[in-house]
Amino acid sequence: MFGKKENFKLDKLKEGFTLKVKKTTWKIIEIAEYDWSGDGRSIEYIMTSEDNNIEAFLEVEFLKGDYEIYFSQAVSLDFSILKDAINTSEVVFSGYQFSLEEQYKGAYKNLTNRTSWENLKSYMFYNSNEDILTIEDWGNDKFEAFFGEEIKSKNIKNITPN
Repeated sequence: MFGKKENFKLDKLKEGFTLKVKKTTWKIIEIAEYDWSGDGRSIEYIMTSEDNNIEAFLEVEFLKGDYEIYFSQAVSLDFSILKDAINTSEVVFSGYQFSLEEQYKGAYKNLTNRTSWENLKSYMFYNSNEDILTIEDWGNDKFEAFFGEEIKSKNIKNITPN
């Protein structure tokens, strides 16, 4: 009974849970879902750091018996840079050259706020360090960008329910 470690499924965490990623403790404040049509579904945890100064995103997909996990933070890029990146399949960010390697069409719904499904296109650009710059196109010239990396489940530690 004492000292028993609970194993949580990474795609089934709840709001209020805390976890440690990249030496920082994060608290899940919202949960969202992506439906990638024929490419499956993923869960996204919107998280804040312990001091609430930093927001990050953990996207988790359970695929073929294993987790595919992306840790990222929002970045601000000019509209013209985002549009050009999608058109040319190349972008320079933070001094590194990124190339488009994956793109998906899907829908997004914030489960916490109970929003309606919104359609989007997601473009994943990689650099030589395997960093990922994701550009999401929400239509009507509305874009968001995220910088991050794919991580392994073993890099997520100290999962604690609220």
